[in-house]
Amino acid sequence: MVPPVITVAECISRSCTTGWLDWVHGELWLTPTGLVRRRLSRAESRANGLGPTVTAPLPRAELPEAALTRVLAEHATNKVVTFESVDRARLVRGVTAHGLRLVLRDGSRHKLLWLTRDPAYGILADVLPSVLGDRFAGTATS
Repeated sequence: MVPPVITVAECISRSCTTGWLDWVHGELWLTPTGLVRRRLSRAESRANGLGPTVTAPLPRAELPEAALTRVLAEHATNKVVTFESVDRARLVRGVTAHGLRLVLRDGSRHKLLWLTRDPAYGILADVLPSVLGDRFAGTATS
């Protein structure tokens, strides 16, 4: 029997949406191999207020590989993005929300947004250059 692959992840935001028309927040988890966005309930979104939605020490959890498949099946706005699948990425700084724009190797485009009071921007600005190399296009202002 092969033991399950378990990844330790950090929650870097609980205010993550998948675009300006998606008003229900989700958790944004950073793993050693990528990002996981898991949708929350409307009540949890309202409870977030204006943030911050996570503070140091950041929440950590073990994510077995099978859990990632379940996350994708739970809701259409949930995402599992491996760093290996990213063709281009750019962090965007905004007034009320920061974001990450992704183009994957399969040509699909994804947008992740979160409240500016969450630490996700700073964390991703530190991590993405080293894991993506020249596929990280840097930062921009929206």
